[in-house]
Amino acid sequence: MTDVDSVDIYAQHQSLYDRVPVPPHVPPELVVDFDYLHPAGIEQGDVYTAWQRLYDGPDIVWTPCNGGHWILTRGEDIKAVQENFEVFSHEVFTIPRGSSPVRMPPLTVDPPLHARYRAILNPFFTPTRVRTMREQAEQLTRDLIAAIKPKGRCEFVNDFARVMPVTMFLGIVDLPVGHREQFVEWGVTFMTSTDSREKLGAQEKVVAYLQKVLDQRHADPGDDLLSKIAAWRDNPRFQGEYEVIGMAVLIYFGGLDTVANMLSFITRYLAENPDQRRRLIEQPEIIPQATEEFLRRFGLSNTGRLITRDFDYRGVPFKRDEMVMVPISMSSMDDRLYNRPLDINFDRNPTHNTFGNGAHKCVGSPLARAEIQVFLREWLAALPDFRLDPDTPPVTHSGSVNGVNSLHLVWDL
Repeated sequence: MTDVDSVDIYAQHQSLYDRVPVPPHVPPELVVDFDYLHPAGIEQGDVYTAWQRLYDGPDIVWTPCNGGHWILTRGEDIKAVQENFEVFSHEVFTIPRGSSPVRMPPLTVDPPLHARYRAILNPFFTPTRVRTMREQAEQLTRDLIAAIKPKGRCEFVNDFARVMPVTMFLGIVDLPVGHREQFVEWGVTFMTSTDSREKLGAQEKVVAYLQKVLDQRHADPGDDLLSKIAAWRDNPRFQGEYEVIGMAVLIYFGGLDTVANMLSFITRYLAENPDQRRRLIEQPEIIPQATEEFLRRFGLSNTGRLITRDFDYRGVPFKRDEMVMVPISMSSMDDRLYNRPLDINFDRNPTHNTFGNGAHKCVGSPLARAEIQVFLREWLAALPDFRLDPDTPPVTHSGSVNGVNSLHLVWDL
């Protein structure tokens, strides 16, 4: 690739984020000026209240930002779209369309073909494996807390949230823990940056690194997940190198970002709500149910679907090749699904969309639940009284995954 070619590609990629004219078929009353990468109000520190303003308008809206796309705001519609892959395809899931040039099966493959890729991933998240990983997570969590506690303070995101679950993930794929900070930097840059050069540059580094690892694991396989992915090259149904690199990139980004952000949102809430924190300490038996409530409240992903044909849905004229966003954060806050949805209620016993619905439900959800439960038990037992640092407020971000940039905590020694 020449320097000129690089500039052209970056420029084309950046243009995907431009505002576009409103198409003639979009009713004016459905148009909102909403940039999900920079929602108004997020500078006040909470990504969810920034999204919540969409409830002031229609249930389904269209925005000219980021190339133009529809946004669903109600949980019932989000679930319906998640389950209807024939009209709302998962083959393109990033908004703006084309902002990730790497196809990532099984995420970007609709049924029935997606099952062949899921079959590679599923064995690594069986109940037996998750039980073993839970024990590993318990010891790791205790060790991390033992190192943090004497300091009387921490920046939770980098000191814990991007350490415990990431270290667990690196064990599944057998990548060096000593490179954790570099892996996280690449992942966070790709997931959060809206600068085309930074975003594509980070993804290129991930692809180049994983390509070398896949070649090594294909030649000398182990029992890790990347070895199993590399072995797909020998399967009679192998279609091309994009399949193995795409699967590897998918698990890379999934393993480095989602649980870390969920832990950070949970910890911020507990720092601000000592009564709820005390209840979990005094009633640890409710931690599994509390975990589901935290998962319900802090939905993370804001992914898209490609509309495969002209389709009227609830009176809204979707057109073929348009994108529609299914923000789990909006499902989490839907007052038609939950009474007082912004409140955390450990007695709620909720159902939720956080891990998705249908064929593309998150394969790693059993491990994510285990890691959250381990964290709640171990952290609260060791650090029952922590609070936000009043001098350094939390910073959150919006994107394909909602997240926390920084979370400064203090406690008395």
